[in-house]
Amino acid sequence: MLKDIENANAKFYEAFENLSITMMESVWSHNDNCICIHPGWEMFVGWIAIRESWATIFANTENIKFTITNSKTRIYQEVIAVITCLENIEMFRNEAKIQLGVVATNIFEYNNNQKKWLIVHHHGSPLSNYFPPPLVQI
Repeated sequence: MLKDIENANAKFYEAFENLSITMMESVWSHNDNCICIHPGWEMFVGWIAIRESWATIFANTENIKFTITNSKTRIYQEVIAVITCLENIEMFRNEAKIQLGVVATNIFEYNNNQKKWLIVHHHGSPLSNYFPPPLVQI
């Protein structure tokens, strides 16, 4: 079960990195109770509003890469899972490299019909004193 939740979280970030609304649609629950709070934005409630927020982000982003660190997962009664993590974000704007850190909470709910974990809540908060993690040389 833990691996399934971690895979669902990885697919969320894969959709984000690919700037793919189709992929993002596949990882979110499509109900009216979902919530998404992007750093510095208002709260979006319900899949339609959340989808539009992602479409806006994707239309205004050239390239984005995530390195997820400090991830913690907690499962509640085998139907709800919460992942908190640090999003180490690298993006480019007008050929300038931008690095920022966002503390995120992703809440997943197990969907019995689809037999998979879907996001029902995403909340990201920017870090004011962010230092990128050191690069690991392999």
